[in-house]
Amino acid sequence: MTSRRRVLAVGGLALTGIIGGTHRLDRPVSAATASDTDWPMARYDAAGTGYNPAASGPKDGVTIRWEREPDATVRGPAPPTLRGGTLSVVGRTSLIALERPSGRLQYERDGYSYLSSPTWANATAYRTATLAVRGIDGIYGLQAGGGYDVFGRSVGLERWHAPGQPPPIKRIANPTAPAPVAVDGVIYSVVPETNRVVALDASSGRVRWEIEIGEGLHTANRPAVRDGTVYVTCGAGHVVAVDAETGDRRWDGRVEPLDPDDEFVARQSNPPTATSAGLVVPNRRAVTLLEPGGDDIRWEYVHDGVASHGSVAVADGTVYATDGDESLHAIDLETGDEVWTAEYTRDVHPVVADGVVYVADFWLPELHAFDAETGDRRWTYELSHGPSQPIVGDGALYVVAHGRVLALEEAE
Repeated sequence: MTSRRRVLAVGGLALTGIIGGTHRLDRPVSAATASDTDWPMARYDAAGTGYNPAASGPKDGVTIRWEREPDATVRGPAPPTLRGGTLSVVGRTSLIALERPSGRLQYERDGYSYLSSPTWANATAYRTATLAVRGIDGIYGLQAGGGYDVFGRSVGLERWHAPGQPPPIKRIANPTAPAPVAVDGVIYSVVPETNRVVALDASSGRVRWEIEIGEGLHTANRPAVRDGTVYVTCGAGHVVAVDAETGDRRWDGRVEPLDPDDEFVARQSNPPTATSAGLVVPNRRAVTLLEPGGDDIRWEYVHDGVASHGSVAVADGTVYATDGDESLHAIDLETGDEVWTAEYTRDVHPVVADGVVYVADFWLPELHAFDAETGDRRWTYELSHGPSQPIVGDGALYVVAHGRVLALEEAE
């Protein structure tokens, strides 16, 4: 009787033969080498700053460097991410990799239930990085090289799912969930639709620690990580700082609402950004800077807007925030004083590069650039459909826009 081990060995050899000797099969893409102009996660870094000091984009005008329409549907507010020569995009039913310089397709893999931007994380057990994406009730660790396409089926793409097993039901949906963040081979993420935050090993998906934030009535926001501390906001101004290595709580506080009688405002808490000056916490009507120890409010900038989900960017001592009503605000990081305001009505996630602030909203077919120092509008670019949050690289902006992936550069 043939042993199960023998059957598995034969099956493995058969699969190896298929992959090695059939021209109809795509091969895995080699590992992407990091560069200074990468944008490896949605907000550039784990601190959530939305700012790469080495990157640059179009300043005085914009034109298309390249444009691609993958076979799979790509749309939604989730931005692409960038490492080395590879631009990674999550579509409604797929994971797609494009070459940074030309937009040439590297691979396209089936990927139902991938509901966020992909986050690049170093995986020491593998030659290629792990891409971490949010799923229906957990996080997927994907092979950044794409695995193989075997007669239309993805093989070797999914390394792990955590916590627990992947759900039996697949979901076709726009990727709207907050993306995980990664530092030194560890992935930090909110468990979907919960107030739980987990730290996962990027190679195996092993849960290093897991904690609950708040009373369980609200979903936690995308975490921010800086200098060995993970910061999470949740619900009615709840802010928690935990040790990134152990998950032990360092402090647990609350940002009180401006109006204690306004229960709706009290429930609003947006994703934080960690800085050297402290933790920037935006909410519906204001932006607050907490002292690094969390024991005091350093300043509070009141804009009286309706910011329900956007985050801030922080670059060169200035905080950039949208109020969802009238304006884009530039705020001095040290003092909380207004630097300038510019007309912009959406509640979004600004990004900054080389003296320019870029903003875009999935529900508005426009991309805007503002001077980071003065607030002057440098240009507006109209698209056929609303784009994702842009990311910035080597002189180009990269966005996803209703079936298209675009690289935009300086107009001549």
